[in-house]
Amino acid sequence: MKQIVLAAFMSAITVSSAFANSCTSQGQECKAWARGQGADAASYSAACGREVSACISRCKGGNKVFVGVFKGAGGGQQYPVTECK
Repeated sequence: MKQIVLAAFMSAITVSSAFANSCTSQGQECKAWARGQGADAASYSAACGREVSACISRCKGGNKVFVGVFKGAGGGQQYPVTECK
């Protein structure tokens, strides 16, 4: 059951990330996802905030990706961004 839920989540985040075009907007989507993570919500939300800063720094260096903060299997996926802000 967990794998099905995880697969559905990964599909949803991949689809929704197509609409995010900056590190900040991808971070907002990350925080929206984090709110649904129960006891880990605060930890994931904080990680989303840290990743926005890391994304901006990476982006300014030419690597335009937001790295997902999910800690389980399939975590650490990279979501392309077009703007560094």
